Amino acid sequence: MLCPNRARSTNVTSNPKIPWRFVPGLGVSLRADGTLLDATDGFLERMGMPPMTAATWLQTLAGPSRDALLSALKHPHDFELHLECLGAEDGGSAWLACTAWWSPEHGHHTCFLADVSAAEDARRAAQGFSQRLRMLFEHVPMMVAYFGPRPGARCLFANQQFAEMLGWDERSILDRSARRVVGRALLREVFQNARPLFQQRLTVVFQCSAKAPDGHCKRLEVTMVPDIGAGGHVIGTHVLMTDVTDAHLAEAALRESQDRLSKFMEASTEGVLFHRDGVITDANPAACKLYGADLSSLLGKSIFDFVTPDHLGTALRTVALPTDARLESEIVTAQGERIPVEVIGRSLLRFGEQLSMVILRDIRDRRQAQVRIQELIMGLRTEKDRAEGADRAKSVFLAAASHDLRQPIHALGLFLTALRSMAQAPSVPAAELGLICRRMQASLDGLGQLLNMLLDVSRLDANAVEVTRGPSSLAQLLAELDQEFQPLAQEKGLRLRMVDSALWVHTDLTVLRRILANLLSNAVRYTHRGRILLVCRSRAQEVEIQVWDQGIGIADEQREAIFEEFYQIGPSTARNHESHGMGLGLSIVKRSAQLLQAPLQVRSQPGHGSMFSIRLPRCEAPAQALGTASEPAYARTANSRGVLVIDDDAQVLHAMHSVLTAWGHRVFCAHSPDEAVLMAAQHGTQIDVLISDYRLGGVVTAVETIQAVHTCLQREIPTYILTGDTSPQRIQEASILGFPLVHKPVDAHTLRAVMMDAALS
Repeated sequence: MLCPNRARSTNVTSNPKIPWRFVPGLGVSLRADGTLLDATDGFLERMGMPPMTAATWLQTLAGPSRDALLSALKHPHDFELHLECLGAEDGGSAWLACTAWWSPEHGHHTCFLADVSAAEDARRAAQGFSQRLRMLFEHVPMMVAYFGPRPGARCLFANQQFAEMLGWDERSILDRSARRVVGRALLREVFQNARPLFQQRLTVVFQCSAKAPDGHCKRLEVTMVPDIGAGGHVIGTHVLMTDVTDAHLAEAALRESQDRLSKFMEASTEGVLFHRDGVITDANPAACKLYGADLSSLLGKSIFDFVTPDHLGTALRTVALPTDARLESEIVTAQGERIPVEVIGRSLLRFGEQLSMVILRDIRDRRQAQVRIQELIMGLRTEKDRAEGADRAKSVFLAAASHDLRQPIHALGLFLTALRSMAQAPSVPAAELGLICRRMQASLDGLGQLLNMLLDVSRLDANAVEVTRGPSSLAQLLAELDQEFQPLAQEKGLRLRMVDSALWVHTDLTVLRRILANLLSNAVRYTHRGRILLVCRSRAQEVEIQVWDQGIGIADEQREAIFEEFYQIGPSTARNHESHGMGLGLSIVKRSAQLLQAPLQVRSQPGHGSMFSIRLPRCEAPAQALGTASEPAYARTANSRGVLVIDDDAQVLHAMHSVLTAWGHRVFCAHSPDEAVLMAAQHGTQIDVLISDYRLGGVVTAVETIQAVHTCLQREIPTYILTGDTSPQRIQEASILGFPLVHKPVDAHTLRAVMMDAALS
């Protein structure tokens, strides 16, 4: 406590050498044990004496200060101390700076004291602030240091993170030069980046790489702030460092990803547009190509400028969605073309900016493929319906074929019964016998016609019909057709007229005859009264052959169906006593016309009749053609031939022997392949023609037998295969082998044609 002025205490021993009464400030003379010898009035007042005595004034000092003072007084030399005095007016402590001189003459110390409480408080506050600041720097997520001025640039402060990063600790790094602290290589990089700091006293920020004590390379962001003194000179540098290794790696990965994205955009075949709020900011070459314009024409445009009006609403709603979206739309190119596209909208970070991306995928090929798939599906459905219809038609066909095949066989059985009865009679009227023979022939002809129709279908299915085009006389063909169908028409009371024609056409006469025969057969079958007309009309470079009838006609909805296999107009169209066919005739007509590449047309009115026509190329008659038609080849007389017949059916073998012998040929019959080889060995020089059934019983076929016979004969002779098998596979086999295939039943006309062909060969 500071006390008011009082009279000098008698307890203080006066020092006559120093007039303390007249000395201002705080002065005192002290013995070695701290006894106060004399003092200034200011000291006495400052220390509160009296009532304090010279011996007890030391109690006003704090313990450490009292001990330090007593220790210093024991030594005969000068000293300086800071003493803490207790009992200040504010309840705290007061600080006195004590300067003492040893007086050898008097044997004690003379001390002068100054009140430095304010300075000590400031020092302590600064020390506390420094400690708090260090604690703060130890906990901030960065490395902090302070370096003194150049040239030494010694480290005056560094937090733990800074020191450890460079391989030091907080104590060992202090007072080290910057070269020692950071190393020569890193210092060179720092100085290169810190030139603005030293030359212009500016704050610099840069990044550099440093090797950490654990051996890992770190990427550091360094901030250097100059500390400018009163004279404007740099007296130090604040250094802040942040470990940005992870961010640096992330940025590198992002740049790499963006580079890949850019390369992808350049190489992608799909259009890619970047936009901000619908305004295009970038586009790849594929997008420019799809739109039909260069990049400069696209930049700044709205993505909605390309959308067709009928898709605009959907596009606006899709872009407004916060998530990725996908839709199919249409765009309009710079040339006005509408292109279907698949639009995929996405959001991504590009060059540090959040942008929206639109992928445009041209789906024209997909749409076309979808159309083709739909067409294929429709076609498959049509084929399925057609197959199901054919299956149903086959059921009808089997019933009709069974009926039509049984009818002539049944009739033949009855005729045979009649012949047996006649054979037992004493006399048989020639007229009645002739009538039975004619009717038996008609039954056989009907049976052969049905079988030939099935054979025609099989040949067409097997693609085994060879078309040989050449000049063909219609006059001869019409005469043959008239001879064949006139009796059938007369039997039904119909008038059949063939209009004579001198025209020639360039076609295959056999295929054409099959077409016209089927058309005439249908006309006779479905016409109950009236007439049938076949006429040939000249049409510029073509000839149109028309078959007219006054039959039941064909409804419009049946115009296409009548050309399908097994399709029949209906049982009601034929009379009860006649067959209405198997539904194959017009199918054969259509497919045969396609082989000839001849247009086929039909016109019809239900209840009034129909007209079928076919157009063929017209040609001139060849120079060697005679004015009258020649006699059919089978009617010519041939020279006698030696014929080897092979068949495992004894009845067929006997019949062939009888017919060929009646025609003047010499016949050798073999029931098996072994017999055939034996006869070929015995009569090889007498055998000119070989006729063999395809199925000879057992495992040996006609092909193997024929090869064996040819080997025995040591030469190839005209060879023909007879078979009742009408399958497409069997027809293909015969075509590949090169042997003519003759289908059973074989009538006299066909057998004569075979013998004439052999004679010509």
